[in-house]
Amino acid sequence: MKAKILTPHGSVFDGDVLGVQMPGVNGGLEVLKNHSPLVALLEVGKLIVRFQDDEDLRFAVSTGFAEVQDNEVMVMVEEAASPDDIDLNHEKERKARIQEELKQQKIDTPEYIHLSKQLDIVKNKIALAQ
Repeated sequence: MKAKILTPHGSVFDGDVLGVQMPGVNGGLEVLKNHSPLVALLEVGKLIVRFQDDEDLRFAVSTGFAEVQDNEVMVMVEEAASPDDIDLNHEKERKARIQEELKQQKIDTPEYIHLSKQLDIVKNKIALAQ
């Protein structure tokens, strides 16, 4: 089975896999060989690419979607970072800045909603990197 992970900045992964676990908006899902066609919305979370040799790759992903068809999984997300790509100190500083900015905002404003989503992304990266 083939898998591709794409962001607006380019391809993050493209190769043969055993399966892919993804954070769907209605719960996690796993795609294996001969899965039926599917389009799924993804939320911020951990995406795991599994290989035959029991190895896996992990990515902190933001929102997006996945399409499954003819033994190919195509994942399109705004961001995808492997643990090696994550600067833990930078993300911790970014988390603190966002939390301070959130205190300045009124709840349910577009700014508050945007910052809350950014905070979720940063927390996800920190969790994967630790």
